[in-house]
Amino acid sequence: MNETFSFSSRFPSIEEAWSPQALISTQSVPYLLGIILAMLTTYSWATSNPSLKKLPYVNAPSLLSSTQAKASQAMKKPMSNMSLMSSAQRKFQNSAQTILRSARKQYPNRPYRMTTDLGEVVMLQSEWFQEIRNNSSLSFFGTVPQERMCEIPGFKPFAALGEDGVLLQIIARKQLTKLLAQVTAPLSEEIAFAVALNLGESTESREIILMPVIRDITARMSSRVFLGQKLARDEAWLQITKGYTVDATHGLNLLAKYPVNLRPYIGWLFPECRRMGKYYKRAKDLIDPVMKERDDMRRAAAAASEPAPVFHDALEWIVQESKALNSGYDAATFQLIMSVVAISTTADTLHSILVNLIQHPEFMQTVREEIIQVLKAEGWNKTSLYNMKALDSAMKESQRIKPIFLEADTKLSDGTVLKKGYRVHIDTHRMMDPEIYEAPEEWRGDRFLQLRSQPGKEHGAQLVATSVDHFAFGHGEHACPGRFFAAIEMKVALCHLLIKYDWELAPGTDTSTVFTGFSQRVNHATKVLCRKRETVEIDIDSI
Repeated sequence: MNETFSFSSRFPSIEEAWSPQALISTQSVPYLLGIILAMLTTYSWATSNPSLKKLPYVNAPSLLSSTQAKASQAMKKPMSNMSLMSSAQRKFQNSAQTILRSARKQYPNRPYRMTTDLGEVVMLQSEWFQEIRNNSSLSFFGTVPQERMCEIPGFKPFAALGEDGVLLQIIARKQLTKLLAQVTAPLSEEIAFAVALNLGESTESREIILMPVIRDITARMSSRVFLGQKLARDEAWLQITKGYTVDATHGLNLLAKYPVNLRPYIGWLFPECRRMGKYYKRAKDLIDPVMKERDDMRRAAAAASEPAPVFHDALEWIVQESKALNSGYDAATFQLIMSVVAISTTADTLHSILVNLIQHPEFMQTVREEIIQVLKAEGWNKTSLYNMKALDSAMKESQRIKPIFLEADTKLSDGTVLKKGYRVHIDTHRMMDPEIYEAPEEWRGDRFLQLRSQPGKEHGAQLVATSVDHFAFGHGEHACPGRFFAAIEMKVALCHLLIKYDWELAPGTDTSTVFTGFSQRVNHATKVLCRKRETVEIDIDSI
């Protein structure tokens, strides 16, 4: 009996792809070949850097146990509930803080290798940052080199960042920073709209899950500056920008469980990645007509010998800066990546600050009184936000309690060669070091307010200041270029939230930070009680 073999154009579902039947079917042959090639490439790349062998290895995985564990997983669990992580990777994912504390004590002043949930990395203490700050290229998202992002379904906007995210950094540093004094009033107007829409006008206390509210407020205020009022209040765009941000975050976390070179082959298996592709198409459908309309207006102005229209938003900035760089651009791609950068980190930080203030009502009242006093005297301007020093201190303290990590590649002074693409982490433990900060485990809203009053520390204690002792916004050449804008966004939002509403934690709600490997995020299930204040000391909307 003759049997004809052919490759099906239909890819198996995430469960089908890892079933025993699918693994031996012709349907999965291209997929399996891709996996084999990716693993061989990963192995070749990982073993091509002999200088790393001299570094101590904290938790090296056992090849035999890892292989056995993966085989056992593949036979017993569907893909949706398993990954190609070794036992050492899974242990790090669940116990990263414990492993890091032990490693710091064992190797306090030297680099070391570590198996993490993201694979093998070289760990450096923050004191080493000076070595890499000026001669290293940072990976913004740490999952896949940017040039390979376009190979993963839905991640094309990430590839647009380029190796150093040049266009994004130029726009953040040049355009956004230049307009900081002009964005406060429109931000306040948009936040007032978003707060009223999400929280209402009732003086009766009601329970809400905080994160969806914070995310919507953040999406609206960022879109107001990036795209103008029309698209900032377009529900279709807001659904796209929030949905893409959430799925991108989940997608990155899912892909992080697999070898780097394997990710382009498995991205299509995850519904988050497939939805991202759909969001991208819908974003182009909304933004491309706007860009065409503007181009038509410019051509009409040129034909009539009139000045070309100028728009003060990110759609205009990308046109200007791409011309200066002599590079192409895709407006929808750029807007989506701007949204991910602006919404994910800002919403997480804003959530953390508000929850910390709710847990410390006495300092919340201090901040509220300061806001009232400053706004009554100065209104909305750059100086008034600078003078909200108690608020600034509470924000910086919340960042210190929940730090981030950095990634870079370079050559170290001890001769260790970290080739391009290799992942290096800077240990941000100094943010919780008792030799740097008294009682570091304790949230003290006035910590940086007190430091700010000390001679010589007036500037270093501000929210937007960076140092090896406070890595929340990064440091040096690669410090977050949008931190000045993010600081203004969050301050204006907190002014509205604190002046207009009273806050309490919902009984029994969980506010603990969620740890997964290096990742630390606020608890998205945190619930609060919120009610409109019956008496407000200042009409913040009329300023």
